[in-house]
Amino acid sequence: MKRSIDRSVLGYWSEKEVRLEAAHLLDQIDLVRRENSKLVTSFLSFALRDWAEVILRREQLAFLAEGGFPDAERVRIVMGPKGADLSFQDVNLAILKVRPLDPRAQLEHRQILGSLIGLGCKRDVLGDIRAGQNGQQYLAASSEIASFLINQWKMVGREKIEVLFCQETPDIQPDLGVEKRVTVSSSRLDALLAHAFGVSRTLAQEWIVQGKVRREGLAVNKADIKPQPGETISCRGYGRIKLLECISTRKERIAWQLVLYKSQRR
Repeated sequence: MKRSIDRSVLGYWSEKEVRLEAAHLLDQIDLVRRENSKLVTSFLSFALRDWAEVILRREQLAFLAEGGFPDAERVRIVMGPKGADLSFQDVNLAILKVRPLDPRAQLEHRQILGSLIGLGCKRDVLGDIRAGQNGQQYLAASSEIASFLINQWKMVGREKIEVLFCQETPDIQPDLGVEKRVTVSSSRLDALLAHAFGVSRTLAQEWIVQGKVRREGLAVNKADIKPQPGETISCRGYGRIKLLECISTRKERIAWQLVLYKSQRR
């Protein structure tokens, strides 16, 4: 029998709830290894996804992460033995279209999520919520609960809604962002994040330590790295910045021109 994965890797997580979720992931990975079968996870956060993918690569297992939307924040991972043929269908997720019956109504992310939790849905069966055109919203959800939501989910706040399977490519509302100029004493990652998002440098450092920050799609854990023009830096739950150019000022500081895209899904 193959050895079980060393549970000491759970020490990476300090929060009890997240550690329990990580332990369940290890159980799933062990099951795939023992039985040479396919298995799909619940929806995972950025941090748990990164952690799981490191272990899956180390164990030489096949895997595919999918959230239903480009650059999805929450994804499900289907995993299988080395060389397994994995596809989108294996992820077992559905995209639902949610629209208010009143064409003048505007549905907000927090209202949608609140109504789903009130309906009894757990967060791990729900993926991203994305704003569409003409007041519509799109929801990624596990296939197992999709029919239940279509039949039972009738209200968001005080608004009556209609929920349908989305058969076409979701018409996601474009995020144009806001171009701005920030001046920093150093081009360190924590300084750029703090000035771009208007938070303290200490909070920016906490984001990095917590695994919330990605540079060009890859997680970073050092506050002193120096991003380059053309790169995109994202912070889970807050948004992302596209770095355009930087120049030195007369006062020996550095001026960055960037585009800020603030998340609407906090």
